[in-house]
Amino acid sequence: MKLTTEWYQRKTRQIQAQMAVEKLDALLLLDPYNIFYATGFFHQSTERPLGALIPAAGDPVFFVPLLELDMAVETWVKDVRTYCDYPGVVHPLAWMLSEIKLKRLGIDQLSVRDWQRVQALQPDVRITDLVYTLRLVKDPEEIALLDKAGVYADLMVEKAREAIIAGLNETDAFSYARAKTVERMQQELGELVMVNAGLVNGAILYGEHSAFPHGLMTDRKPRPGDVIETGFGALVCTYESESEHTFILGEPTPQQRSYFEAMYGAWAAGMEAAKPGARCCDVNEASLSVIRRAGYEKFLRHRMGHGKGLQEHEPPWVEAGDQTVLLPGMIISDEPGLYVPGYGGFRHSDTLVITETGCRRLTHYPRDLEHSIIPL
Repeated sequence: MKLTTEWYQRKTRQIQAQMAVEKLDALLLLDPYNIFYATGFFHQSTERPLGALIPAAGDPVFFVPLLELDMAVETWVKDVRTYCDYPGVVHPLAWMLSEIKLKRLGIDQLSVRDWQRVQALQPDVRITDLVYTLRLVKDPEEIALLDKAGVYADLMVEKAREAIIAGLNETDAFSYARAKTVERMQQELGELVMVNAGLVNGAILYGEHSAFPHGLMTDRKPRPGDVIETGFGALVCTYESESEHTFILGEPTPQQRSYFEAMYGAWAAGMEAAKPGARCCDVNEASLSVIRRAGYEKFLRHRMGHGKGLQEHEPPWVEAGDQTVLLPGMIISDEPGLYVPGYGGFRHSDTLVITETGCRRLTHYPRDLEHSIIPL
């Protein structure tokens, strides 16, 4: 599964249409993910700047370090210009500007230092969120990729459960789930190209380790009574869906049930609130307020969720400060959690697509308590 050259060419035309609204003669993309999105040139981003120039009309131009030349010329973009290396006698950004020679130029991102460098050379350059805004709403072709990625993210959860039952330690359990999932992806998708975050990512955390939302895996093995956090992302054509699940090894205690039900209620409330016309901040509040009403506010560590797509985390942000209004085609995660230090963490995560009437899950692992208990 991959997006076609025609899809990327159409995306370039959409960018150009918006450039006309912003009265730009050209747009220089420096963010690797924006370059992926606009042209389909997937590459390993390094300290060497790589740019894609979108002119007001016509096809893009690539500005690439010489070591990327052979990969760049394999794309549909025919005008590929190179510089030798970084930092170089002439800084790569200065070289790109000398090649462009246009007045009304937009750029998608610059560090403070690079902004100062560009301003000294071309003071009328503008920073624009044009492409980031376009990326918020996914096309049907992108949603199809995320749908498929959700299948493999769920598969990793199932394979993690097998590894837990087998008594594998955290790192070995993750390796098992990853290997089994990649094997299935190879069988069903054919040749796989590892870019961005690779093919799959995530973690398996046992017991007290699961109380760290982004805990690091060790050689700890599962023990009866453990709360176990499994969280995974799978990528198809570099688009990622995530599926995360809390397991309990053995019969839950009353306290574990209470924590689990508060998390589960917040997860369900977030899904119910995620619909077109809702603001991200309001969806976040609908979800996390369930945990607060249960008396567990002190165990909150993060927002309900975030956008998904080419990046593991991207806008919109489903949190208190984001006023973004959800629209059909936007992709978000639903992952409220509560974390009890020294005890365990409770978090499910699903990847959702906003529809015309509500939302639809792209991940489908059953989240109720019955499917979260692993019998001893």
